[in-house]
This record gives sequence, C-alpha cells and structure tokens, in this order.
Amino acid sequence: MSESTTNQSHLGSVLPSNRSFGLLFTIVFLLVAGYSWFEQFTRAWVYFWLALSGLFLFLTFIAPGILAPLNKAWYRLGLLMGKVVSPIVLGILFFIVISPVAIVTRLFGRDVLLLRKRDVNSYWIERNPPGPQPESFKEQF
Repeated sequence: MSESTTNQSHLGSVLPSNRSFGLLFTIVFLLVAGYSWFEQFTRAWVYFWLALSGLFLFLTFIAPGILAPLNKAWYRLGLLMGKVVSPIVLGILFFIVISPVAIVTRLFGRDVLLLRKRDVNSYWIERNPPGPQPESFKEQF
C-alpha cells in the first residue's frame, strides 16, 4: 500500500506523515530537555529527554514506519480530545457569554432582531439612503 492510502483516517481526514510526527516529537523532547536544563533538574532527566529526542530523530530519518503506531495513537487521542473538549468549551461560552447578554438585553427591553409583532405591511427594513441600482448587479462574474 502506498503511504497516501495507509494514512486515510477518520471522517476522510488524512493522518500526518510519520516523518512530520517524528520531527514534531523530536522538537518537543528537545524543548523539554532545554527546559529541564534551564530549571536545573537532575542531569539524568536532561540526558533522558535528549536521548529520547535523538531516538525520535534517528527513527524519523532511518525507519519512519516504526513511528506509525505512535502516530495513529496520537491522532486518535486528538480526535478523542476534540470530541470531549469542544462541547465543554462551547457550553462554557454559551452559558457565560451568550446567555447573560441575552438576559440583559431582554431585561432592558431591547429587540435587536425586531421580532416583536408590529403593525406593518412588510417586515422589510427600508434602506436610507437606498442601495445600488438593480441594473448594477447584472453580469457580476
């Protein structure tokens, strides 16, 4: 199988290549090693993160196929987190931002969408000044 057919995944999205996954984690482990050194953790931790970064760099260029199970697991973790975190974040936004604004506007009697029944012949809003002439919309493309 070619790499493009083996990388097909959930909902038609494409799994990132094993090389890009390997390079990403090489950089991440290198940054963790730098942080460990900067914060003066035990040298063993610095060497551990450097060795792990070197291992990922080696596997990325010599045998990227070995990283495939880790790549798939990382991708599935991302999908799972997306299914869990998105509803939570959207719920928080709804109940902390949108609901209070709606309650306050109703308390002050504001009708932003002009939904209250009015005694008019048409619900179209008159433009003042009027918009462009209808002839200007011919052959737009």
